[in-house]
Amino acid sequence: MSLKTIMIKNIGIIGGSGKIGTTFKKAFENIGLNVLVTDHTTKDQENDLINKSEWIILCVPIDKTLEVFNSIKNKIRKDQVFSDFTSVKSILGNNTYDFEFISCHPLFGPLNNIIGQNIVTIPVSDGSLYDNIKAIFNKIGLKVTEMKSLEEHDKYMSLIQGMTHFSHVCFTTAMKKLDLDIDKVMDICSPIYQSNISFSSRITGGDENLYTNIIMDNPTNINVLQMYLDTSNKLLEMIKDKNYDDFKDNFKENREYLKNHISNMIDQSNFLIDKMAEFKKGSK
Repeated sequence: MSLKTIMIKNIGIIGGSGKIGTTFKKAFENIGLNVLVTDHTTKDQENDLINKSEWIILCVPIDKTLEVFNSIKNKIRKDQVFSDFTSVKSILGNNTYDFEFISCHPLFGPLNNIIGQNIVTIPVSDGSLYDNIKAIFNKIGLKVTEMKSLEEHDKYMSLIQGMTHFSHVCFTTAMKKLDLDIDKVMDICSPIYQSNISFSSRITGGDENLYTNIIMDNPTNINVLQMYLDTSNKLLEMIKDKNYDDFKDNFKENREYLKNHISNMIDQSNFLIDKMAEFKKGSK
């Protein structure tokens, strides 16, 4: 679908003055779309935004999403399409709607260039503008992956976000408790090890409200994180017992599980390690 055939011309972003909202406003405007934004300081303009937009996007913090959604959902017309950009979908519940509802999740933070980044779409209720939305996302350079339900989304996010962020929080907290000279750690670390600290630092240096909500508000996370801890304890017992055979067998089983992707992932990690080495060399 070319931009000429896209019926959506006017987009309203509620919460559009935040980092992600601003990122999308710029991307949409770069392809010639009109974008209106409101936030908590311009709530009096919200009704005007809703009336003038074919596509209404809710882009507020996770803990504010349901409150704002409930305040606007009865104002959305049948000829409009609504999307939320929240990271946790189960908070929206399993309801039916009179308007087209395409839930979305950008899997990236605020960036200067979003080309090649991923976004998830979930058709919650049917309508005629979904193809338009996908065409717009493609036009601004995003890779679109469709999921079947809000529940499926949260199940995958419990790994992609929940377990990953939790691991980084645990790593940084444990590193802090070791109380080693952090400057010496950075001097000693080769790029492969420093990259792990870098990604943990990226989480630590981010928005603590966002990451806390991502970890705590997805109900699937409890079981997934408990499984993660149980697995860690099982592996720790192997180490305590000097059970070399079982530990190596676990390595082999993991390698078999990843066999269709491991070669590509190693190539990607080699690329990142080379870039880390360049960065470390240039920062001296």
